[in-house]
Amino acid sequence: MNQDLKNKLILTYPEQFKNCEWIECGDGWYDLLNSLCYAVQSHLNQRNKTEDPLDHFCWSQIKEKFGGLRAYSYGADSYIRGLITMAESMSYEICENSGEKGKLRKQRIGDNGQPVPAWIRTLSDSEAQKEGYVL
Repeated sequence: MNQDLKNKLILTYPEQFKNCEWIECGDGWYDLLNSLCYAVQSHLNQRNKTEDPLDHFCWSQIKEKFGGLRAYSYGADSYIRGLITMAESMSYEICENSGEKGKLRKQRIGDNGQPVPAWIRTLSDSEAQKEGYVL
């Protein structure tokens, strides 16, 4: 993710990112991450109004792995873990580059014109074509 989008998340949700080591994923997942952080913040705000606040939550690492989003955190309760699972599942349908509808791509076109194994990515058809992945 480009630095401007990372900074935007960090400035919007400073408490969530106080201990985050890195955010390493495509720009196309920015809206998904922003929605996840918004939902987490709403939950944290609600919990903090109760006798059982959840004031130690923060992200430790957000990245792409095997074509999907991975969001690791400290201090999550079962509700936040459910939000994370939902966002991670949704990432397999969203192009990590463009944010358009995407799907998992596992093969690129080799120099001989034949499909070869490649880094697993979630890409739209147009992004897959740009990067030489099999459609």
